[in-house]
Amino acid sequence: MKISYITLALELKKRGIFKNIHEVYDLGTKELRISFSDLKKKFEEYGIKFNARKFKELKKFPKGNRISTKFFWENIGFKNYYCSDINNEKKTKFLDLNFKSTFKKQYQLVNDFGNNEHVFNVTQAYENMYNLCKKNGYMWTVQSFYNGNGFFNFDPSYFEGMAAANNLSIIHSALVVNQEPYKQYFIPCDKDLLKSIDLNSIINIDMTFIFKKKTNDKFKFFYQYNFNNKYKPFKMTFDHFEHYSEKLYIPSKSTKELKLLAKKGDKVSINWLRANKIKF
Repeated sequence: MKISYITLALELKKRGIFKNIHEVYDLGTKELRISFSDLKKKFEEYGIKFNARKFKELKKFPKGNRISTKFFWENIGFKNYYCSDINNEKKTKFLDLNFKSTFKKQYQLVNDFGNNEHVFNVTQAYENMYNLCKKNGYMWTVQSFYNGNGFFNFDPSYFEGMAAANNLSIIHSALVVNQEPYKQYFIPCDKDLLKSIDLNSIINIDMTFIFKKKTNDKFKFFYQYNFNNKYKPFKMTFDHFEHYSEKLYIPSKSTKELKLLAKKGDKVSINWLRANKIKF
C-alpha cells in the first residue's frame, strides 16, 4: 500500500465514507510501502492521531522488515482486520481465488491491492470478492493498466462493466501513474489523458476503483456491444451525493429509441448500433 492509496484512505476517512465501517478484508497479504516520516506527515495533514510506536520499523524504509497494512487500518479506526492468501502465511485464511469461495461471512470493506491480476481465473476472483462484501459495503480494487507484472492488464471498461451489471456505484476511480517505485500521482480515469504522458519516463500505470455494493443479488457478467442476450445494455450517468460524485448505472434505451437518437446525430447511439451491425 503506497502513499497515494494511503492518502486516499485518509481522505475517505476524513470525509466520513468510512464512518460506520469497522472491518476490513485484504485479498492477499499486503504491506505498507512508505517511509515513517511520510506516513506521519499524512496523518498530521488529516488531523488523525498517529501511533508512532506501531510504525517504528518504517524508519528503516525501504530497508527493514515489511509492516502489514493491518496496523494502518487499525490506526484509522478499523477494529477488525482479516486477510486471505493462497500461500501459507501466518494469521491468514487460505483462499484460492481461482475457485468459487465457500466462505459465508461478509465484510464491510474488501480490498484487492494488486492481487487479482495474479489469479488466472480472474472473473471468478472478482465474483469471490463481490460475495465477500456486505450489502452497503465497499470493494476497493487496484489493478494494472499498463506494464504490469501479473497475468492481466485491465481496461477501465472491465470495472465499468462489472459495476453496471451488478448495480455497484463507483465512489472513486482514477489512473495511477507510477513515476518512481514509491512516487505516484492520480489522474482522472480517462484514457485520452495518456496522450500527454511520456510512457518512457514512467514505470507503469495502475487503475483504482472503489465500489459501493448496493444489493446482495447474484453476481452477473457484463456484455459489451451485444443486444442478443437477456441482460439489458447500460449507459453511465452521474448523481451528486454528500461526499463524492458517484457513478451510477441505468438501463439504456430500447433499440428503437437508440435508432431515433442515432438519426439525430447522437454519437453514443451511433457507435452502439454500428458495433452491433444494426441499420438505422
